[in-house]
Order: sequence, then C-alpha cells, then structure tokens
Amino acid sequence: MANGITTLGNRTFLFGGSSGIDTSALIEAAYNQRKAEADKIDIKVTENTARMSALSSLQDLGSAVQTALSGLKKNYSVLSSDSSFDARAGTLSSSSSTSPTSLLTVAIEPGTPLGSYEIEVTQKAQAHRVGGNSTTTDKDLDLGFAGTFDIGVTGGTTAPISITADMSLSEIAAAINLETATTGVTASVLKTSESGYQLILSGVDTNKQIEVTNVTGDDVLLNLGVTDGVGGFPNVLQVAQGAEIVLDNITITRDDNDFSDLIDGISLNVLNAEPGTLIQLQVTHDTSAIKDDILDFVDAYNELREFIVSQQQVSDGEVAEEAILFGDTLLKSMTTTLQGLISTSYGAGGGALETFPEIGISVGSDGILTVDENVLDDALLNKFDEVRSIFEATNTVDNNEFRIVANTSTTQNFTFAMDITYSGGAITNVSVGGDNTLFDITGTLIKGKAGTVYEGLSFAYVGTTNATVNIDISQGFADMFTNAMEGYTSVTTGIIQTEKLSLEDQNNNLEARSERVIERAEDFRDRLIEKYAKFEAQVSAAQTILAQIQAILNINNKDN
Repeated sequence: MANGITTLGNRTFLFGGSSGIDTSALIEAAYNQRKAEADKIDIKVTENTARMSALSSLQDLGSAVQTALSGLKKNYSVLSSDSSFDARAGTLSSSSSTSPTSLLTVAIEPGTPLGSYEIEVTQKAQAHRVGGNSTTTDKDLDLGFAGTFDIGVTGGTTAPISITADMSLSEIAAAINLETATTGVTASVLKTSESGYQLILSGVDTNKQIEVTNVTGDDVLLNLGVTDGVGGFPNVLQVAQGAEIVLDNITITRDDNDFSDLIDGISLNVLNAEPGTLIQLQVTHDTSAIKDDILDFVDAYNELREFIVSQQQVSDGEVAEEAILFGDTLLKSMTTTLQGLISTSYGAGGGALETFPEIGISVGSDGILTVDENVLDDALLNKFDEVRSIFEATNTVDNNEFRIVANTSTTQNFTFAMDITYSGGAITNVSVGGDNTLFDITGTLIKGKAGTVYEGLSFAYVGTTNATVNIDISQGFADMFTNAMEGYTSVTTGIIQTEKLSLEDQNNNLEARSERVIERAEDFRDRLIEKYAKFEAQVSAAQTILAQIQAILNINNKDN
C-alpha cells in the first residue's frame, strides 16, 4: 500500500498510513477524470492555434504575390498613375572614345514619349573666379588698409564691405563671406607659395560676372591685386559663362548646366564639354525593370503554391503532420481561384499575345511556374504592348471630363454606356441601360453598388452638363489577381482574417471553459482530500483504541 502527503492551503495531510489504502491515487484518479474535459478542450485550442498560424502563412504569402504584382497592374491614383510599364530607360552612346556619361547625366520620367536625340555639349557653365597677388606672407597679419567697396554680380544685389586698418587677409575674406547670401560672391584665402597668400573671389552662380563698385578710402582690392582700379580683374582664374548644347542641330544655352526644361520628361545636366563629340540618346521602355517585376511575381507565386502543396501532402495513406489545412474549404477555394486566374487569357485578343505560355511562363503539373527568359525577353522587346495588356488593365472612355478612379472588381471585362444627368449644379442621376439603381452618387464620385456587377468600380465626372459616356474596361492578370486575392488576404475584410478572428474567439471561449472545468475539478479534489483525511484520522483513532484494548487484554492474561 502506498502512502502519500498532500498539501491543501496551509495544511498538510498524510494518506494511507493508517488505512493502508492508497487514497492519494484514488484522489488523483478522480481528479483526472473530472479534468479530462479540459484536456480535450486544450487539444482543440492547440489545433485552432496551429490552424491560425497556417492561415497567417497563407495570408502573408498571398499578400506577397499582390505586392510583387503592384508595379504591373493599373494604377488609378491621381497622384501617381504610372506602372512599371511606364518606366523609361535612356541609352547613351558616343561618336568618340569619350564616355557619354562623363559629359552628360540623363534622368527620364515615367511615361516620357519614346524617341532618340543627338546631343553635342559645346560649353559647360562655370562661375566667375578671380585672384589677387601674393601681397602678404601672413594671412592673419593686419594689413593697414582702410576703405569700403560694394561687391556683387551682374544683375544681382550688391552689399557694402567695410575694411579697417586692423583687418588681416583672413578677416577681409570673412567680411565678404558675411554678405554672400546677398551678393552671390564668396571669398577664400589661398596659400600660393611657401611665403605668400592671395585672396580668391568666386561667384556662387554660373554665368554671373563679379562686379566691384563705389570704392572709397584705400582701394583695398586694388592693393591686394584683385582689381585693376578701373573695374577689371587682371588675374581671371575662370571666366563666367553659361552652358551650351546642340540638340538635333539646334543650339541651346542656359546660365547653368541644368537643361531639365528642354525636353518634357527628360532632365539633362552638363558635366563636361567636348565639342565635336556627338551623343546619341535613345529613350526606350525599361524592359529590364519590367522583367524583374515579372520574375519577382513568379518567385512569390511559387512560394505560395509550394505552401498550398505542402498542405495537401499524404504519406503512406496518412495526412502529413504539417498539412494543417488539409481538406480545408478555404484553401480549396483559394487554390481554385489561383488556377483559374493563371489559365485565363488576357490582353487585346485578335491574334495578339494572350496567355502566360506565349510570353515564356509555363505552369507545371504541380502548379509551379517556370520562366523561359529568352522568350520573355523577346516578347518584351518586340511585343511590348501585348505583354503589357496581359498584365495591366486597359481602359477607354470617350469623355475627357470622366475618369476611372478605382477598380477592385473581379469581373474581367466591362463594356457599357453610362447616362449621367446633371442638374442644379450636381449629378442627380446615373443609369446604365435605363437602370438607375446600380450606382451611388457622392458629389462628383460615382460608385458601383455592392451586390451589383459594377461593385468595385468608381468613377469621377467633373462635367456640368448631361452626358453619355461609353466605357470599355479589360482587366489584366495583375489587376484580376490583386482584386481576387484581396477577398482572401485583406486584414480588414478578407475571409482568411475573418476565419482567424473566429478561431481566436473560439479559443477564448474554450480557454474560459477549460479554466472552469479545472476549477471544478480542483474543488472536487479538495473535497476528496478533506474527506479522506477525516477517514484516515478516524481509522487512526480506531487503531489507537484497538491497540489500547489489546494492551489491556494482554495484561489481564498475564495476571491470570
């Protein structure tokens, strides 16, 4: 028989010592039976937690594919309406051995018209720079000059500079620099030899001539060799001049080296001049950036697909341990959606490229995508617009005062005429085919109603008259995939998030139930401990009395 010691509160109980019964085991067995329901609940909580983790992985992987496609879908924002297909690359070549990038920098904005230009950099803009003579061997020695002069640049504002006899060359430079913001002239002291320093004046801006006027007292700058006393500069280190380029046989000048206002969407900046060297600038689609986006999508999609496959694994007739979502209806629905999107034809049709295999993206039996980069490169180079229409939505409207501002629809194609009634300074009615129950109107915003085929479409009309607008929308893969996946992956309205929140609520309720079961089981165990403790005490008392009786009987037997 086993003995046991149990502590309850601040009391300790000894079991089995008197009765010889393993009452501790009886109590533990009864307790475990009572808390068995909590153990089952805990198993369910663990299963739900694992399912939530798997759903989070599915949600994150789906979102990653959406992110990878963000540059390949239509952007309806008025702030930035460009996709990767609007990106531009500038190819530079030179007619000489000189690298074109040593003469010119080029930046090209998205959407800039394609084309080619011939550029010759004949002159670089530079600032006026003049020097004095080495009149002092100590830049901090008081020079003894006293006088004033006004300094500035041509067409700018001058400022008076006051020089006193106790000022050194360094202090004169500092006095000029205090007025640089006004004058556009800076001063520095240059050590030109082991024993000589000279004052250097420089213009802040290119193509601006330094001017010195209104000299009084000692002609300080003349004494320092900077001026010639009649408005000239005997020691010109760098002439003031503007930049000059020849663009397609047209000579163009600027005060500085910035030609960003010359060609819409193209910024040119002169680095150096080399007359006679012709630079060819070719503005093309940035196919390398688009290819990178497509490859990023394929990688992200394959990660999602590999996770889905891992959730469908069966080994030796048993569902794999990691296949937490095996047989899950949500996973099945998402898989079916993905397969449908990948296999659908997109684009303009009529013999143009429409499917992934036609641009080098093939789908394996396991759903994994592989890319033939040579085929993709050829399609981007020779059939760019067709590749674009596979990925990006194409939209046409026949009214300049009407635009599409959002499209989260999962319908691939729309062709319809919208009748707009404008009255009293506002849009009062919108209908398609005579049905005016399909759209909500808020100011200039026209939004498809939930539950209708136009749900997810939003338009803006800024006209002030009645109008009939013909609308044609053909969504590309990137748009369709992003919109369809949003229904699954959205952290606010997606069905994955909804399921995760439901499981979290279940766990909260289950954990509360488990706690109540444990509390009742522990209370029952406490009562059993009290009960068996009393039982042991009674047995112990009876044994004591029995021992006393036996002792008395033994004494009497000895007396006889």
